[in-house]
Amino acid sequence: MEIRKASIKNLKKVSELMMEEFSKPPFNEKPNSKNVLKSLKFYNKIGEIYIATDKKEVVGVIVFKIEQFWEGPVILIEDLAVKENCQKQGIGKKLMDYIEHYAKNKKVKYIFFTTHKKSSSVKFYQKRGYKVSKKTIFMRKKLK
Repeated sequence: MEIRKASIKNLKKVSELMMEEFSKPPFNEKPNSKNVLKSLKFYNKIGEIYIATDKKEVVGVIVFKIEQFWEGPVILIEDLAVKENCQKQGIGKKLMDYIEHYAKNKKVKYIFFTTHKKSSSVKFYQKRGYKVSKKTIFMRKKLK
């Protein structure tokens, strides 16, 4: 398995992986392929997209950007996905290790992200030392 920066050519396969994984419970998103690809192209310009490949197949992805907060630079992870049949094989761990190493090299002090509270990934992140924030809540409003 290899982790590397995604190229523009990889984005279609990355979008397919994300649409497949995020359409499942507990996320149950109904992604539109055009919008997912548009989002990935946007993050390819303003952030970073790294993929995990196995025999040239995209099996995992992490999408993130660096923002400047009052505490200094922070990383905001937008998405992390691993193909269901490749989960529990260390791919997510390697992607997170990669991002943490990247963050340390950039002198980033914090990594932030959101996930679904019923996602099995919560335990995965907690094992890695991430904590559920008691100070913040995620708020949203759907505009008509």
